[in-house]
Amino acid sequence: SRPVDMVEVFRKSEDLYKIAEEAIEIGAKVLWSQIGVINYEAARIAEDAGLKVVMNRCPKIELFRPFWKPRLDLKI
Repeated sequence: SRPVDMVEVFRKSEDLYKIAEEAIEIGAKVLWSQIGVINYEAARIAEDAGLKVVMNRCPKIELFRPFWKPRLDLKI
């Protein structure tokens, strides 16, 4: 099996704790939950195990943000 860099979560907030435990178990490096998915206890156990944690964010938005340029000429 190959190493897991990031576990991305599209589930209910209450499911995040169990997923964090599983991410720790498989040696993931990052636990990332989508917009609206927040569980501070899950974040705590993941961070305590050495994972980076991002909650309530969309990777597509965050990872490409530095490359976006505003289009001020567009009409509203």
